[in-house]
Amino acid sequence: MSAPLRILYWPRAEPEADVLAQLSAPNVSAEVIRSVDELAAALPGADGLVTMDFAAKDVARISALLREPSTTLRWLHVWTAGREGVVAANVPEHITITGAAGAQAPAVAQQTLAYMLAFSRRTKECADLTHEHHWDLKIRETMGPLEGRTLLLVGLGNAGREIAKAARAFEMHVVALTRNPKPNPDADEVLPVSALHEQLPRADYIVLMIALAPETRKLIGARELALCKPTAVLVNMARGEVIDAAALLAALQNGTIAGAALDVTEPEPLPGDDPLWTAPNIIIGPHVGGIGTPRTRMAGRVGGNLQRFLDGTLVPT
Repeated sequence: MSAPLRILYWPRAEPEADVLAQLSAPNVSAEVIRSVDELAAALPGADGLVTMDFAAKDVARISALLREPSTTLRWLHVWTAGREGVVAANVPEHITITGAAGAQAPAVAQQTLAYMLAFSRRTKECADLTHEHHWDLKIRETMGPLEGRTLLLVGLGNAGREIAKAARAFEMHVVALTRNPKPNPDADEVLPVSALHEQLPRADYIVLMIALAPETRKLIGARELALCKPTAVLVNMARGEVIDAAALLAALQNGTIAGAALDVTEPEPLPGDDPLWTAPNIIIGPHVGGIGTPRTRMAGRVGGNLQRFLDGTLVPT
């Protein structure tokens, strides 16, 4: 009988019982580690690593560890949707990288629509009136529907497609921008990201769901915001760095756009004295887009990829 596969599990906090259950497979030995030092000690002889995205402070050391002659790693599963740390670590090509593959997409779509509805149905203002014990019919004048409105969706990956489906259920017109445009049943129009400037003036809602890369850093700045309708609402579900925060603050203060919802910021957490907190018509969430995803679904991605690793059929996701 061959030696069991050694799979390292590096959770952010306490180990997930569902993940440990998925790693309890025949001929598999799972080990929990909790730090870069423990990773360094455990890598020799290890076959796989299940982890969150690498923290920025750890990237350089992890990158070096993965290149040590004693490192035997062949599989890396990233629990989180974002992979900026993994990309920065420049993982050697012989290590197959897999991920959650859309497990969080439904929750992200629901959070996105919640932000959009907060502006169209004025739920934040209704909550304020509740706390003030004030019945104000003037709020009706600022409400509007989602149906018939145009959503410009920047990014059409797993979560982007779920957002498009949800928006079309509200009878919105969905224009999706993606790096590799081709017809998609979940969007009314699919165009290249290079069409951003042309499409911004059409949009009532702009949702950012594109991955962070050198070419998408500060994708939305002063020039782009100036192209928007003054009634447009910007929702960022991607990464904080995709927006020029100073330009967004000025646009909100000047009424260049009607509002913004930021599920992500740069940095995170956003400092308490950051001026964005007091910008007009803004909602800031503490990076909660994927929260509420059933843990069993996330763990199931681990178990499925482990089985493919055992079978020799593992492919990057």
